[in-house]
Amino acid sequence: MSKSVVISISFYITKRGIAAIINDIEEVNLIFIDDIKELNHYLELNRLTAVIIDQSLLKNKQDAGLFFQLKDTTTYIALNSNEDEQSLPHTKKFDHIIDSKGNKDKIFTVLENALKSKSKTSEASSILSERETEVLKLVALGYTNQQIAEKLFISKHTVISHRKNITSKLGIKTVSGLTVYAVLNNLIPKDQIQ
Repeated sequence: MSKSVVISISFYITKRGIAAIINDIEEVNLIFIDDIKELNHYLELNRLTAVIIDQSLLKNKQDAGLFFQLKDTTTYIALNSNEDEQSLPHTKKFDHIIDSKGNKDKIFTVLENALKSKSKTSEASSILSERETEVLKLVALGYTNQQIAEKLFISKHTVISHRKNITSKLGIKTVSGLTVYAVLNNLIPKDQIQ
């Protein structure tokens, strides 16, 4: 499965520099979108490896709110040119923050780690269907079959059926094993486990 990365940076030289660094890491499909509304629409329709966005594009609270409602398995990377990153909106919602004034090696390392970790997620999601992946995430987060059914608006029997398929495909029979699998494949962050 090919990797796609959206670069949403308005400053041309910075945009080209980030694109060059990504191309040094590995071959990916680069998409350039400078408008936040267009980016939100694109994210609704496409599965991506990563989004690299200049935080200055998220000044409008309504646009920023829409952007963060779309959080999924995509890695979200903020490009920050502000000295005080804590003053920027939604700082904690990004997976990584890159200081645009930082050195190329540091930027390279952050991007490389983001792209490498996504290859595991892509591998996991290619084994399981989208619905099975949703069920797996909720199982790993400690939800019961009934809670999963209510959350996904499906029957409890359908949840049980999905769990049997997950167990069969992955060869993992315990909740703790599924949780480890979900963490190792970047389906859920470690800090969400109870």
